[in-house]
Amino acid sequence: MSGLYIHIPFCRRKCTYCDFYLVTNLNIVDKFVTNLLKEIELTAQLYKEEKYDTIFFGGGTPSLLPPERLKEIIDTLKYNFIVSENSEVTIEANPEDFFEADFQKYKEAGINRFSFGVQSFIDEELKFLTRMHTAEQAESVIRECRKVFDNVSCDIIYSLPNQTKENLEYSLNKVIELNIPHVSAYTLIFEEQTKLFTLLQKNLVKQNEDSVESDLYSYVSEFLIKHGFNHYEVSNYAKPGYESKHNLKYWNYENYIGFGPSAHSLHNGKRWNNFRDIIKYNIYLQDGKLPIENEINLDEKMMKMEFIMLALRSTGVNFERYKKFFNTNFYEDYEHSINDLQRNRLGIILEKEFKLTESGYKLTDEIMAKYF
Repeated sequence: MSGLYIHIPFCRRKCTYCDFYLVTNLNIVDKFVTNLLKEIELTAQLYKEEKYDTIFFGGGTPSLLPPERLKEIIDTLKYNFIVSENSEVTIEANPEDFFEADFQKYKEAGINRFSFGVQSFIDEELKFLTRMHTAEQAESVIRECRKVFDNVSCDIIYSLPNQTKENLEYSLNKVIELNIPHVSAYTLIFEEQTKLFTLLQKNLVKQNEDSVESDLYSYVSEFLIKHGFNHYEVSNYAKPGYESKHNLKYWNYENYIGFGPSAHSLHNGKRWNNFRDIIKYNIYLQDGKLPIENEINLDEKMMKMEFIMLALRSTGVNFERYKKFFNTNFYEDYEHSINDLQRNRLGIILEKEFKLTESGYKLTDEIMAKYF
């Protein structure tokens, strides 16, 4: 089955490290939702025969929308597409939006999975990241959420300047204490066009050496695996049965349709993206046109590269799936690369797949550039 992604671009403010497309003018939320519903209806005319079993609200800050608007969007998706009754429906959320929230209303709206952008359980680190919640507030909100929702995820950012292992361990221990079954753990990236990158250019902050980052990556992996998490993607860890079904579609190279400004889609070898501009997005839909900026039909070489890259980031290249996609044998196509990676203990052949080792995970980008 395929997935549905909805990009809600609104945020109260932009964090120093964020390079996602977002809008801080909350006065146009209603206009955006009206046009989003139009986009769903127009797109359904092209892809309504497909079956879908995941819905993912990303952003931006989807939790800025009240449960009633979320229900309206979910109901519109279910009316226009064939959506499985037991679909995973995720919302990305910031703790500050839920200080007095009734989580039951979100459940009634159709949400069944929360992904909280906590980033850290240490106030000094949250201030550095310009987050709007405190560690205590995040903990309180998650405890309330867990009373209603079993399927909860938490984002953690590590490799901050001057971050100690003790601080990182404290945040990870909070994840365990709160019984959160899924963790997305990302290294801090100094993306161009962000305030954080400007601070780096002015020598006001210092980026960690690769060796420090690698050491912290290993520490996070070892800690979470020791506490019962499966390391099922380079940056993602889950207790058994709590893997993100929607994100697995990206990593398994399955079809997904995206809605909203800057959203991307992939369908049977065709990739497209919407305008990264809410004004253009609204104008196109008001004129009855889909807000697609770019569209490309992928050739076999590009599809193989993307398939392998995404598979190696997660559970590995499944031999049967590869043959089904490309009608060729993975080992025969890349025998030299596979053997070399095994010799260097960066990859391993199992019964049904080829996957990277924990050491290989650290070098995914370099491995793709050199071997595939």
